[in-house]
Amino acid sequence: MTASDDVTEHRDWLLSLVPAPTTGLWVDLGCGKGTDVLRLAAGHAQPGLRLLGIDESQKSIEAARLSAQNDPRVEFRQHSLRAVLPLEDASVDVVFSHNLIECLADVPAFSRELARILRPGGYVVMGHWDWDSQLFDGDDKSRNRRLVHAFCDWKQDWMEHADGWTGRRLWSIFNSTKLFEGTVHARVLTNSSFSPGCFGYARAQDMKSLVPLGLASDADVQSFLADQTSLNETDRYFYSITGYAYVARLRKSS
Repeated sequence: MTASDDVTEHRDWLLSLVPAPTTGLWVDLGCGKGTDVLRLAAGHAQPGLRLLGIDESQKSIEAARLSAQNDPRVEFRQHSLRAVLPLEDASVDVVFSHNLIECLADVPAFSRELARILRPGGYVVMGHWDWDSQLFDGDDKSRNRRLVHAFCDWKQDWMEHADGWTGRRLWSIFNSTKLFEGTVHARVLTNSSFSPGCFGYARAQDMKSLVPLGLASDADVQSFLADQTSLNETDRYFYSITGYAYVARLRKSS
């Protein structure tokens, strides 16, 4: 299985949690190159359905537009996700997002924006990895724990904020607003092969980026990677990570 297969299976699971749309407006916040918008469009041919992807990256939006193939139901816009969203009050039927809100410094304000743009009874589906749930088998438990914790706390340059525990906090984030009524779902992605293309392999290679930042030692990372390779060669390799999704409806009283 490749990383793209890993991600595709997980995103298909997330999309399966979205109420099947037939009409109205479906919005993906942090849409990237529009993969999820286009997959939903391909699976639902209803002419009354509109799909909108919003992302801060102009480059990603341009790529998404090229892939849309002039589908009149699909639109992509470049806009900051840290500001008021370019949508009217009570105009959206479903809001979807994956791995976005850990990057936002003011999540309560973002939650209020979701409530503002959703129609009464509209749905929100928020998916997120829990980066501290990554499990790498290995002979040095302390080293692996150090690296996973450092990865979890890693704030990349493009991020306004970072919280690797966002997956486990989805319930508290949204439940505390009193704006939504929902439930949390979970899925575990697993790999039993340490090879290029697998999700766990890619995350292991990401550990190298922690060294220049002083978040991990080169000795730890090199011994970790050698250990993962050895486990794979002896058919003992295992990796997993848990993804969570909060699926809710806007309270009609909000």
